[in-house]
Amino acid sequence: MSVGRSADGREVQVPVQQVPPSLATSLSVAPLIAPLSHRPANPWPPSDPAASQGVTAGFLPLHGGFRDHFVETPEAKYRCEDCGLVLCQPRQTECGHRFCQSCINGILSHPNPVCPADMEPLFKDKIFRDVCCHREIMALKVYCRSEASGCQEQMSLHQISDHLNVCPFFEVPCPLGKCKERMMRKEIPDHLSWKCKHRESTCEFCMTKMPLNDLQKHKETVCPAFPVSCPNHCSFSSLPRSELSNHQHDCPKAQVSCQFHCYGCTFKGLNQDMRQHESTFAAEHLKMMANRNSLIENKVEDVKSELLERYKVLPALSSRLSELENQNNELREKNRQMEQKLAAMQKLMSSHSEKLLEVELELRSLRLLRDEVENLRGTMENVRTRLNTLEQGGRSGTGSTTHTLASLETQLNRHDEMLSVHEIRLADMDLRFQVLETASYNGTLIWKIRDYKRRKQEAVAAKTLSLYSQPFYTGYFGYKMCARVYLNGDGMGKGTHLSLFFVVMKGEYDALLPWPFKQKVTLMLMDQGPSRKHLGDAFKPDPNSSSFKRPAAEMNIASGCPLFVSQSLLETGTYIKDDTIFIKVTVDTSDLPDP
Repeated sequence: MSVGRSADGREVQVPVQQVPPSLATSLSVAPLIAPLSHRPANPWPPSDPAASQGVTAGFLPLHGGFRDHFVETPEAKYRCEDCGLVLCQPRQTECGHRFCQSCINGILSHPNPVCPADMEPLFKDKIFRDVCCHREIMALKVYCRSEASGCQEQMSLHQISDHLNVCPFFEVPCPLGKCKERMMRKEIPDHLSWKCKHRESTCEFCMTKMPLNDLQKHKETVCPAFPVSCPNHCSFSSLPRSELSNHQHDCPKAQVSCQFHCYGCTFKGLNQDMRQHESTFAAEHLKMMANRNSLIENKVEDVKSELLERYKVLPALSSRLSELENQNNELREKNRQMEQKLAAMQKLMSSHSEKLLEVELELRSLRLLRDEVENLRGTMENVRTRLNTLEQGGRSGTGSTTHTLASLETQLNRHDEMLSVHEIRLADMDLRFQVLETASYNGTLIWKIRDYKRRKQEAVAAKTLSLYSQPFYTGYFGYKMCARVYLNGDGMGKGTHLSLFFVVMKGEYDALLPWPFKQKVTLMLMDQGPSRKHLGDAFKPDPNSSSFKRPAAEMNIASGCPLFVSQSLLETGTYIKDDTIFIKVTVDTSDLPDP
């Protein structure tokens, strides 16, 4: 029970059940809202010692010190040197003066701050909390902040927040939330009982509970039991709103249409005149129904004839379906043949792997051959030296010397012939090995560029602006492609970047391939360091570009990235090792049709 007052001023006991539970809770823990002159704002900082001494959020002033009415005038040592009020969260400076926290923060926000009491310079790291002074101030006696409303309580400053939680004279808002009125806490029971426009009330017709300010609108619009009059002004002067819809069907003065209006009858009149109309115009209604029935029969005949026409088309559709099934079977057969071709291609790839092994063996023999050629060259030099010696001595020598010279010349000629044969074989083996070593038929190119510094200098000097890679293919019968690189950049990247481009070349099987070239292309500079942070870019070919149409010359115009990688990043990272860089070009062959 809580105490309130009736309309005649008598004290009455108000049951707590009349207030919703959520409201009863809000009454016991009402927020701390001070009068306008003392309204609190910011709470104590979590790190402040006062927070652990029971000071509640909403108790402190926003700026400056406490403006409470103290029972005894506070001593001067408790007043702020800046605002002159009783210190709130006191801070002491190096020069011994005290300030409120908000006041000293304002002073420190200015350039070259000084103490207003003695003009000494202030430093933030030399200002500290005055906990002892704070404790003494919180023990000072004050009057309740609701003193102007009639509260005569006195308490220490640190007890003010607990008192305001229960002070009957403290101004609080209506606990219902929607109501904007404010009142003293002791007036809440009276306000909720008969003053608040948002208090709960009950409709006397349907017994529904709702806020008082919604009651009138409820009665006028939606209450199902509210009495309303018939809009046709019949003998029923009052009936519940929920029965009005059913009454409209039976009301003798309701305006209705003839039930044969779908057959063409246009009569409209009152309910009480409809029976006479139906009995009088029964023959006309039958004629309307007969006419409508004949129209329907005609439409049925038309539909039958249309169905017959469609039935005639069914054999042609059936034959077309058979043709499609045959085409489907042919496609399945082609698919089986393609699978066989794929198996054959796999076997061919295996054979190429075997050939690659053979090439490696030939390479080993080639190395031995190179060593032999070097030995022959050394022997040739020795023979030439001896020959020169013999020639010098043979000018004055005997016939045996002449004979020895002739035999040496014959031997020299024979060695020259052998050396020429070995050099030809060596060049042929080098070319063959280079082609077989670098050929790729899976759409991936790994391009190794040696002597980077020399080639870069040649590009800077405009001797060799660009380099072309060896060709690579999307398959044994696929597109022929290569890469093109400008080590000193091209276009927008000239002098600052490495420019990398992709080139479509003229191949032997272009007539069997789809054009324009539509496969996704990925360009990548390989990182030779342990982190493997490769640099890459990818693009889908523009079908309208001449770079991806069927080549008419040996190769199309290159397309790619003028600003592929900056030279500073390339030359300071781990992308160059042993004066060599690696470039990888990948062409997506996942959706590539077979020729």
